[in-house]
Amino acid sequence: MFEWMVHPLAALALVFWASVLFGGRSREWPAVVWAAAGLVLARLLGAEWAVHPAAGMLLGFFGARSFHRWRTHGPALLAGWTAGVLFMALGAGWLLFPLSVMGVIWLLTAVLSGSRRVSGALQRSPAPLEQGGSLPGWNTRAERVAAGAARKKAGARKPPPSSAAPDLLSSFLRDERLPGEARAQLAALDLRTREALATLNHLGQSGSEAAYLARAIRDEYTPTAVQAYLKLPPTLANTAPLRDGKTGRDLLREQLDLLLNAVQDLLEVALRTSGQELLTHQRFLEDRFRAVKDELKV
Repeated sequence: MFEWMVHPLAALALVFWASVLFGGRSREWPAVVWAAAGLVLARLLGAEWAVHPAAGMLLGFFGARSFHRWRTHGPALLAGWTAGVLFMALGAGWLLFPLSVMGVIWLLTAVLSGSRRVSGALQRSPAPLEQGGSLPGWNTRAERVAAGAARKKAGARKPPPSSAAPDLLSSFLRDERLPGEARAQLAALDLRTREALATLNHLGQSGSEAAYLARAIRDEYTPTAVQAYLKLPPTLANTAPLRDGKTGRDLLREQLDLLLNAVQDLLEVALRTSGQELLTHQRFLEDRFRAVKDELKV
């Protein structure tokens, strides 16, 4: 009798889940637990679709929080990880692969960050001047000429660019010049844009405005944001404030968060579209078999 109420309640549980993960309560593990419990309950009551957008939001949460000051979000991240295991057990098994990739990236980032800190400390330590030597940066004219010739020679050995357009978003996932949290966000963007484009194509909307926006996010907006960050001096990109006390790293993270939210909106639109078709078919079946039942009674 009340089965129709499950889906609106599941939608409300998704809204609460998103407000906790991407709002001011993202550090509170009890809030994450309660939000996940609402989704699990909705799934058990029959809203099987609810765990899939919830799992996608969880990927964005891990991408935004696991690599940036993760220690302050430790309990909430652990609660999110537990929720992810429940979502996988309840039908979102596809979540295992992206979570595994994020875990590997997180481990590699931790190792690389530690080695870079040690290397930076060694480079900053003063080196004794040898007799007849020169201070760092004060090369002779002959040394500068030799360095310029070496750079030209290295440039001449570069292979000609490929005629095929590269997938910039995928290539950035392996770029070690980017912070770990940015690469995790890019991994989430890669998965979500692929999912959005595949869903829209399946619905026959490959030429729609939503599909155009998903392709623009993947092929234009995201690469532009990353390339702008890579143009910053490497030694200042993560330390020097550019606006309102925010560094280039902070601004890149904010821009990728905006793009992740935009793709999530596209996925929700696709979900409503496909869900409407499913609900229409359900109403047809109910009317059809109710009529058959009435005929049998007669």
